[in-house]
Amino acid sequence: MAYDAATVANRFIELAENDGGRRLTPMQLIKLSYMAHGFSLAIKNRPLLDEAVEAWRYGPVIPSLYRKLKSFGNGGVDKRISRFFSSETLASEDTELIDAVYQKYGKLTGGQLSFLTHKRGTPWDEAYRPNEYGVELDDAAIRRHYADLLRGVAA
Repeated sequence: MAYDAATVANRFIELAENDGGRRLTPMQLIKLSYMAHGFSLAIKNRPLLDEAVEAWRYGPVIPSLYRKLKSFGNGGVDKRISRFFSSETLASEDTELIDAVYQKYGKLTGGQLSFLTHKRGTPWDEAYRPNEYGVELDDAAIRRHYADLLRGVAA
């Protein structure tokens, strides 16, 4: 099942709160949600997010999540992201995947996460075009990249 990006981000918010009351920034939430999507594609061969990730100047961005988090600026997100029309529940296997991504990458700063998603040869690097907007990252490229990470082939 693919989820609204807010559902995935809310799990990261919950994990951070349970990890000593930490608050993740919008950049961290966007990058972690993107990475969880990538690992889902690589491990389960299915998307975690129900929308495309776009190649923006500062890296891979999930547009709906960006809009919902914009008001927090660079500060920590101190509440769950509301969803107007429905509430989704993550399947246990998806919760486990998100939890594993948090365990591996959740302590990294937004800048460190951004560095990881901007490296040469990443799906963002392949898709980004300066002054072009709405360029989507290809899920097949994301899947290959995260599968390479799991095999230790990509840096």
